[in-house]
Amino acid sequence: MAFKPSMRAHNKITEIPLDIRPVMNLMVVLIPILLYSAEFVKLSIRELNLPPASTTGDKNTTGDLNEKEKRFQLTVILSKQGFFIGNRAGYLTGEANVEGEPAIPINEDGSYDFKKLQEQLIEIKDKMKGQGFVDEKSVIISAEADIEYKHIIKAVDFVTTYEDAEGKVVELFPQINIGQVI
Repeated sequence: MAFKPSMRAHNKITEIPLDIRPVMNLMVVLIPILLYSAEFVKLSIRELNLPPASTTGDKNTTGDLNEKEKRFQLTVILSKQGFFIGNRAGYLTGEANVEGEPAIPINEDGSYDFKKLQEQLIEIKDKMKGQGFVDEKSVIISAEADIEYKHIIKAVDFVTTYEDAEGKVVELFPQINIGQVI
């Protein structure tokens, strides 16, 4: 007697159709969510003028420019002791009027007093107005090598604009030059 062959042995492989609808539905939902959340990520770009890599060029050309243009060259230096504010002529002294002390020392808790820096710069800006300085809208910000980057960025924010008594945002020194401390 012959046995009937097993049905299992002769199963044919059938193709299952690929259903990509769930994946497409997921993409239809994810793309708008990603686009919507991308609006909350905003970058703030501030134009900075970096110091030149090397000082090459004709000295007579720059000398003639300096004679024709009246420059103030306001400089703010961030150090571990505080803020030094000055220009080519010299630097402001602190409350103790001691030479070599910062104009605005750090607070007792070790933080920088950015509000006091802003007030001092507003006072300087008022005195500079109408004096004919070519660079009356620019400031050079320098920092010692061990100053954290976040302090430099915060100083840039406080130096560029301020709120006046009426609550309007006013430009202070919008042209930022990055300098080096030697």
